[in-house]
Amino acid sequence: MSFKEKLFFALAIFGLSVSFILLAQLHLNPFRVPTFSNIPICYVYGNAYIAIILSALLKKSFFSRLLASAGFTVGLMISAYFLFVWIKFGGSARVFPAEIFGIKTVYADFLNFAVLLVLQIIKKP
Repeated sequence: MSFKEKLFFALAIFGLSVSFILLAQLHLNPFRVPTFSNIPICYVYGNAYIAIILSALLKKSFFSRLLASAGFTVGLMISAYFLFVWIKFGGSARVFPAEIFGIKTVYADFLNFAVLLVLQIIKKP
């Protein structure tokens, strides 16, 4: 396994772990985890990371490309939406992103999905 593939899996597992941490925070303080159509984003992010990980583990096929496309599209779009809302409205909106290691998760998730997409593009065919 190359360094790019190891980095890809490490970032994907890290993102999935952050989703589990957000899930734990949801049960402790539901106002710290933003929702999208009344669905906590930790569920959405977790499913996106699982789709990305599964697509990388499966042999190259239509199904693996479909999983990757779905995971990246959902993950990037939802994280871009919450990043935009946080930057535009800040604390005045009803969005109070959680923090992990002192970093707001809206920044971390968007950056993580973007880096994973770049790694997916530059991986060997």
